[in-house]
Order: sequence, then C-alpha cells, then structure tokens
Amino acid sequence: MTLLDLSAYLGLGAVGAATITLLLGLLIALRYSPVRNWPHRRINIFAIHQWTSYATVVLTLLHPAVLLFLHTPVFRVVDILWPIHSPLQPKLNFAGAIALYLLVIVLLTSLLRHPIGRPLWKRLHFLAFPAAALLFLHSFLTDPNLKDGHPDLLDGGKVFVAGAFLVCLAASLARLRIRGKGLRPLALPKV
Repeated sequence: MTLLDLSAYLGLGAVGAATITLLLGLLIALRYSPVRNWPHRRINIFAIHQWTSYATVVLTLLHPAVLLFLHTPVFRVVDILWPIHSPLQPKLNFAGAIALYLLVIVLLTSLLRHPIGRPLWKRLHFLAFPAAALLFLHSFLTDPNLKDGHPDLLDGGKVFVAGAFLVCLAASLARLRIRGKGLRPLALPKV
C-alpha cells in the first residue's frame, strides 16, 4: 500500500463516518427511539453519534496529513492547512479544507453545547450540512492518484462516495418533509 492509497482510504473512511454521523444526527433530531421502534433494544444512538463524529474529524485530519510524507508531488504544511496554492487540484482541496474546518467548528461547539446555549449551538450545528456537501464534492471530484486531475468516476471509491451522498440527500429530504412531526407517536386526545 502506498501513501496515496493510505490517504485515499482515510478519506473514504471519513466519508463513511460522516455519512453515519449525519444519519444518526437526523434520527436524533426526529426523536427516534430504538426502544419504541426497531430494533426494540436500548441503544444509545447519541453516544454512537458522538463517537462517529470524533472518527470523522480524526480521519478527515489524517487524510491530508499523510500527503506531507510524499516525495512527489511535494506538499507543505501550508498546502495542507490553506490549500488554495497546493501543487495539485487547489480548488477541490480547498473545498475539502473548508469541510474540515466546518466539521471542527461543529465538533467544538458540540463539546461546548451547555456553556454557549442551545439556540447558538443548534444554529452552528447546521454547519454540518454544508460541511457534508463540501466533503462529498471534494471526495467525488479529486483525482486520488494525483496525476492529471481527471478522476475515474466509475472507480469503487467514487461509487461509494456517490452512494453515500445519495443516501444522505434522501435522508435529509425525508427529514425536511416530516419536520415538526418527528417519530414519536401522537398523544391521544384527553376525554
């Protein structure tokens, strides 16, 4: 396995973790209960959501860090932190960096949820959606071989990213459709 392969696999891991995190977050927002609904077990989906969030940020941080050890092309630390002048695909890499920065903001504000208050936390937590969009854009359009900038869109990794994007898009649209209702049963009218 080469360093490029490792970087690509870390990126795909970040996409998978981000997808699971987003889906769990949507379930939490709908007040899904795994005791009342399937699988009728006590599962702490909030804790799983937290751990997949941590995994997403760690994998997203490691993904470009591996590029620092490549001999060709040479990436500098500034090319990783602010990739607008990176040696290859600067615009797409910049989209990935912005996605990372938004994910870090979402994670940090979640850790500070009580001190900053729920209204501000909730508004900042919605940054997860543009972060996911930029993450998918970066993941789908970048050339993992760092050659000519033309990725093979039928590559297994690109198909995985496209599938994850479609699942997140469908879940987000379904969430918008049932906004305000949630998944809790309706209360019976009092007589």
